[in-house]
Amino acid sequence: MSLRTLLVALGLGTALAAQLPAVWPTPQQIALALSGPGVSLQDEVAIVTGNFTDYASIDAVKAVVASAGGHVVVSSEPTNNGTQIIIGTQEANGLAASIAEAMTGSSADDLAAEGYVLASGMYKHQPSIVLNGVDTRGAFYASQTLRQLVSEHTVPGVKVRDWPLMEIRGSIEGFYGIPWPHQARLDQFVFYGKHKMNTYIYTPKDDLLLRNNWRTLYGSDEVAQLQELVDAANANHVDFTYALSPGLDICYSSEADFDATTTKFNQIRDLGVHSFYIALDDIPLEFHCDSDKERWNDTEDTETYPWMADAQAYYLNRVQTEYIEPNNLNNLQTVPTNYAGSEPDPYKEEFGTKLNKNIRIQWTGEGVFSPEVTVESVTRAASTYVTDNLYIWDNFPVNDGDRERLFLNPLTGRDPDLYEQLIGFTSNPMSQSYASMPALANYADYTWNGPAYNATTSMDAVLWELSGPDARVHEAVLAFADLNQNWPYREPEVNSPQLSKDMAAFWSARNASSTKGKKDGTQPLRDRLALLTTLPDVLPRMAMTGFATDVEPWSTLAMQWATACQHLIATLDALDKEDKTAADREFEVAQTWIEKTKAKTVDDRNSEGEDLPNSITPVTGQEAFGGFVNRTTSIYNSQADLDSRGP
Repeated sequence: MSLRTLLVALGLGTALAAQLPAVWPTPQQIALALSGPGVSLQDEVAIVTGNFTDYASIDAVKAVVASAGGHVVVSSEPTNNGTQIIIGTQEANGLAASIAEAMTGSSADDLAAEGYVLASGMYKHQPSIVLNGVDTRGAFYASQTLRQLVSEHTVPGVKVRDWPLMEIRGSIEGFYGIPWPHQARLDQFVFYGKHKMNTYIYTPKDDLLLRNNWRTLYGSDEVAQLQELVDAANANHVDFTYALSPGLDICYSSEADFDATTTKFNQIRDLGVHSFYIALDDIPLEFHCDSDKERWNDTEDTETYPWMADAQAYYLNRVQTEYIEPNNLNNLQTVPTNYAGSEPDPYKEEFGTKLNKNIRIQWTGEGVFSPEVTVESVTRAASTYVTDNLYIWDNFPVNDGDRERLFLNPLTGRDPDLYEQLIGFTSNPMSQSYASMPALANYADYTWNGPAYNATTSMDAVLWELSGPDARVHEAVLAFADLNQNWPYREPEVNSPQLSKDMAAFWSARNASSTKGKKDGTQPLRDRLALLTTLPDVLPRMAMTGFATDVEPWSTLAMQWATACQHLIATLDALDKEDKTAADREFEVAQTWIEKTKAKTVDDRNSEGEDLPNSITPVTGQEAFGGFVNRTTSIYNSQADLDSRGP
């Protein structure tokens, strides 16, 4: 049920809907209280915890109160005066459940995992806010909703019942190229917590100790960094999932390789990790040892290789039953070698039939890159892979196949009701972690509440969050995002739609007969180009400064293209005035700027782990800018031909 539908059903109508603060992801049920004032957080506020000790949740509430100007007192017992915020679960703070039921008519007990009830208003004549989680993570998510409800130091009288529709919501760092920096991962976890994402899968393809040298244990420095990552993930209620990729040279029947797998997992389990994954994607369709060849006849059916599925299922099942289950860990996860398409084939059927039914299977959709994911497709895939534990490795907005580009498109093309068939989604993001945050926020909104997901409003919200409140900075972020609307796997392909629109208006105005038409029609492009020239200076003022750092090669490139186009427009203006000298000068300067756009300024890494600094030429707005350059150059050259012929 959509938010607006819910309000109408509750008799609240569109007037109250307009008064509700925006909350992301959109809650399943939220409504303003029918009576009672909001709750002020400006004075002393008691956080009543009972036996609830989740510091992440309590600290989040403290931060909310502090940002509203209030003074926090933490107490295990309720207070009798002033504002109180009661937080906890039934087990750890039964008072939260009883007050939630008194204020809303229901507690969180009947909600799905990670759900919560939040209410604010008067309770026994005392200003009160209750955050009642069905579990600890639910209470944490309630605190993230509270953060968004505060307006002018006050939380409105509101009732919320909320829960996620998908169990798995997050990202898989599974791309080729330079893995995310350590600090970027730490910042990702904070971002995930705020957006109610609960999953991060660690498996960058070019981390040699995951793939090429998977049997090698981590050194002390690497273990220390991993420990910091795990601790940060746990603090933000994110499941850190460690994914090993042994398929390049594993012997599936080998006791030594099974022991190498569990030994590697043990090193990570000692850090507090409870979720493990074995990735079998992008590997040779061949066995690497005689014992595998003897056990599973690899000379039969070399087209659809069911023998490979048998061997992989054997190995995965051993990990599940001999390691995962005895250690009370979360069920094993995997991506098979044949991970795309929903049509049946012998590998998929054999893999799914032989695989332990508790093991979770990832799938990329109908293709490696899937413009659409439909209910029909997912239903067929679940049958094909013979599993009830299917979830999506979504190769968006990953750019390892187009490392010169950024993809800042919103997430679209996923049916709103997929939560009924899937246990979740993980996005495979770009190697630019902060620049991936817009799409990741879309995934957070979609996987929490698919029927309420709106790509446009979700993207608008996260771009405001990343840019901060400065309108000038936000305008620059929007203009930059527009340049990078160019995901090549969707038809029709969209490229820089607003820039292209302004360029089309520019040419229409030049072709118009009236002077007024020229002035009105060309100004939007002139203004946009002026804005684009400021990107390298303005984007570093974003609230999320890492975004500006990530995109610096592309923002510099955008400035270069925009400056070149400004000089090309000056060339056209000079030609209109029949000032050939000025036109030649401006055209020559434009060529200088165009030459700058060819510089290699993006770093890369090869499959051997070797860093390749400044090895890629970035691309942004290429189709629009290139078309404008070509058209202007043609006009300039045509004029030069006329001049050379003389009268």
